[in-house]
Amino acid sequence: MAPAPPSSPAPERLSADARRTALLDAARALVAESGPAGVTMGAVAERASVTRALVYKHFAHKEEVLVALYRREARRLDRRIAAEVEAAPEGFEPKLRAFVGATLDALEEHGPFFTPLREAGADPRARQDQRGWDRRTVGYFAERAERDLGIDGRTARSALAVLFSGLRSLLAQMRSRPGAAQRRQLVDTYVEMTIGGLTRLAEGHPSGSDHHR
Repeated sequence: MAPAPPSSPAPERLSADARRTALLDAARALVAESGPAGVTMGAVAERASVTRALVYKHFAHKEEVLVALYRREARRLDRRIAAEVEAAPEGFEPKLRAFVGATLDALEEHGPFFTPLREAGADPRARQDQRGWDRRTVGYFAERAERDLGIDGRTARSALAVLFSGLRSLLAQMRSRPGAAQRRQLVDTYVEMTIGGLTRLAEGHPSGSDHHR
């Protein structure tokens, strides 16, 4: 009697979080290959080797997949930039240089992925994420500006909120003319302008003044 053929292995059972991660990994591969248009519920199911019903169990429609993917990748990028800042030497200037440099590097490395997902990034949930990261970044550098540059904390937060909004212009310049020399020039210019502006403000709003409450 011939031996029975080996049975096919049972499909791997993943936790809800692990399955969602696997589905987003599949969607990310599809975006990398064909852009957002390549992401359909059927394509995600096929790439992840699951049924369409399982994809619908985690996501209501394609747009929800793309928003979830954008938010996940943006969170990962935020953590990466924060880690580079934390690893930089102590002091306002080294931390600022690390932040600006990491932001420009992120554009060069991840811009081709995030640019097609611009519509997903406009989702209110994604914009709320970004606002939270922006507030945290401003607070982080305001504390260091108060300590290292002697500027009143409230003034530092206001000034840095304005200065960091200018990073969009910096990114546009980097996008139009990428390269190591352009990166160095942009980082140097931005850091010098930021420190110069904060130092000037510190003369009128020193830490510990009536403005610091």
